[in-house]
Amino acid sequence: MFAMLNTLNKTEQDGTNLPVIKGGFEALAQGHQFLEHLSDEQYTYVALPHVASSVGQHYRHWLDIFHAIKSANKVIDYNQRRRGHGVESSRQMAMSEISELVTWLSAKTELELKRRVSVVTEVCVTQTEACTMTSTLERELTFASLHANHHFAMAKVVCSLLGVETDAAFGLAPATMTYIRGQ
Repeated sequence: MFAMLNTLNKTEQDGTNLPVIKGGFEALAQGHQFLEHLSDEQYTYVALPHVASSVGQHYRHWLDIFHAIKSANKVIDYNQRRRGHGVESSRQMAMSEISELVTWLSAKTELELKRRVSVVTEVCVTQTEACTMTSTLERELTFASLHANHHFAMAKVVCSLLGVETDAAFGLAPATMTYIRGQ
């Protein structure tokens, strides 16, 4: 966690404080910090019938989104998932992956963020239907960070059902935080 905060501080000091990168760092740091306060049992608990996935499964999913972006050259394939991967049952593995993503993200430049990419993703629930569309790395990193917030909110629900307190801001979207700051 301290390395992540140092990376955040470094980007603010050296002028590479690109908003999308900063937002990514914030999401990753929130995700890491949340895991520091959970037990392994809480991480793997499935709160049926309220939530059908454990915190670990939610983490695996949003980490998969980041990994799809990280591993892409010109095509980001969001259909590549690691269901059943060890990250679903290991908080330590999830924290390690988050740290690796922080290191990867810290090397991104503004020019790289503007790079065009193709995105492949399933779009229908009733049949297999994948579409390919054009985007930018910047847009997809924004999506990944916002999508992580959505899964943080689900993890927060699981924790509330376990009686585990979480940070009030955990799982809130940037636009919601802006609204709250304005009140």
